[in-house]
Amino acid sequence: MKPLRHLLNKLGFEQLPFSHSEREFADGFVDFRSDFFLSVCQQKQNQTQQALALGLFTQAIQQALDEFQATKSKIAQMDALFEQHVGKHHAQKFHTMNEMEVTAIAKIWFLCQGGNGIDFSYANDHATEISQQLASNHGQQAEVIRQQFMQCYYIGVDHAHIIKPRTNWLLTLQKAVKSLFN
Repeated sequence: MKPLRHLLNKLGFEQLPFSHSEREFADGFVDFRSDFFLSVCQQKQNQTQQALALGLFTQAIQQALDEFQATKSKIAQMDALFEQHVGKHHAQKFHTMNEMEVTAIAKIWFLCQGGNGIDFSYANDHATEISQQLASNHGQQAEVIRQQFMQCYYIGVDHAHIIKPRTNWLLTLQKAVKSLFN
């Protein structure tokens, strides 16, 4: 197994709430980016793989959001056209690849944020922002999307504690005091 896939699996990648198409895209994306990730790890050996994965997916989500924003007006026009010809109910079934890609990459990005111990408020602010951008095209509820993103964040948090369990603050303080007298 390649290092990126192995790392993401340790963080809970297999548990992410992907749709079928998102799972296929995410699997391909991770496999495609694995060699680049490996070269970055070799160049930046002073940083953890978890931090480097966060950087990789931060760059990936930014690129995906930029592409999504660039096509947003065209998507809105297509939505209006579909709604006009097939009705609102059927038009809401239409989703672009850009939306699916943003959603899949964002879920992995939030997983990495949780795995790196990024502050909840930072993750939640970005989850809110991205979910509102995605929901504006189809009338989907932004809150549902935000909750999925935060679910991914918490999967990363939970798995990070399995990888590196939290230490009790009292135990940490006791060790520090003992080290002063030894």
